[in-house]
Amino acid sequence: MKYTVIVKPKKAILDPQGKAIKKVAENYFGKDIGDIRVGKYFEIESSEPKETIEELANKILSNDVTEDYEVIES
Repeated sequence: MKYTVIVKPKKAILDPQGKAIKKVAENYFGKDIGDIRVGKYFEIESSEPKETIEELANKILSNDVTEDYEVIES
């Protein structure tokens, strides 16, 4: 089974890298881009059930204080 884990900052957490990219993109295009958030993307191939991958994402791949994660089965 193939899984995708997406980790991103919680909405309430300041994302300075995302803000910097937004500013550069708006200057480049001359348009309001909206909000850009920077995160992490993991592709995992495993025979383990989704619950195990959820635990991996929660305990190792993300920081539950500052980040949210999503596990998608492919």
